[in-house]
Amino acid sequence: MKKIRRENVSDMPRSGVSGENQDRVSDATATGRVTMQDIATLVGVSRITVSKFFNGNQGIKEDTRRRIEKACADLHYVPDPLAVSLVKGKSPLIGVVIPVISEPFFAEVLSVIEQEAAGLGLRVVILCSYNDAAREAAALLAFRAMKVHGVIFTPIASEDNVTLLERLEKEMRILYLDSYLKPECHFVMNDNLQSSGLITRYLLSRGHRPAFLAAPPVANPSGPERIAGYLDAMQENDSVPFLIPVANSDATWEFETFAMNHMLNFLGTGAWQKENKTALICATDRLAIGAMAAFRKFGLEPGRDVAIVGHDDLHVCEFLYPALTTVKQDVDSIGRAVIEFLWQENNVLTADTPYFQRKFPARLIVRDSCLPTLNRTVRFPAK
Repeated sequence: MKKIRRENVSDMPRSGVSGENQDRVSDATATGRVTMQDIATLVGVSRITVSKFFNGNQGIKEDTRRRIEKACADLHYVPDPLAVSLVKGKSPLIGVVIPVISEPFFAEVLSVIEQEAAGLGLRVVILCSYNDAAREAAALLAFRAMKVHGVIFTPIASEDNVTLLERLEKEMRILYLDSYLKPECHFVMNDNLQSSGLITRYLLSRGHRPAFLAAPPVANPSGPERIAGYLDAMQENDSVPFLIPVANSDATWEFETFAMNHMLNFLGTGAWQKENKTALICATDRLAIGAMAAFRKFGLEPGRDVAIVGHDDLHVCEFLYPALTTVKQDVDSIGRAVIEFLWQENNVLTADTPYFQRKFPARLIVRDSCLPTLNRTVRFPAK
């Protein structure tokens, strides 16, 4: 906040302002800590009148309104949105709680959410749980204290905060983004059964025999649904499915490292050659990046010796070598649906439809990492 020189204050109307009060306002402006009470003192009205002015009350006299506007402009005063929310019981803030800040999907969808929110006069505040249940609970409680307009929430893979969430869902609007703890909730997400099945059917139609690499257990039901989409499509085609072993994995968000280590272990056993697979479906693009590195360490070139596909269509996919075939989530529709829910009236939900639930289909993006067809036998290099 810009500091105002004392002489600026002395030039303003002093209607009803004592010397002591004038000194108080001067001190506030000199230190940059101007309050609503300082505005009221300087204008010569009550704090309640100034509060009514900021709340849009039309019963204030025009002369008083102009003097308050001038005082605010001269002192560069902007009301504290948190203080206003505490008084009014609502806030122009939307709270976001996500497990990690570095996940590209969150960055993309939150960009859409922030733009949509700004158009409605709302602002987004992001807190990160860093995959820790205690931090997650603290973030949720902080937003409750701030009386936010609503909370966009991606939970960690833990049931530690289930009881807390059941209580908070009765007090404020919470929307689950990309994953949830139980299906009886408001959520917006990708249609993972559709998207995983789409990429599997595409590979099968080209004569491939795809295996599947699942993500670490960090998101439910997204992770299990992508596995299920693969298994359903393989069964429809009477093809034998194969899941790369990742049992008892930690709930890590280091997807590239996770994929590379598991694929190196698997390739080292000779099981890939034994299973006679020609393609690898990865539950995320970041997993695909790690898997590509693992295959190269064994002398197998992605896009030539093995087809590799991902999921999400992150911005980097187009610039990888080879460019990554993937499925693109409808991030724009997901982001807009989030704001649609947070902005709608409470009476929209009924006994017949008590929850706002949206799933959006993805579309296939074919690039060089997926061979059009595989018509030759891949030979592993001699050890």
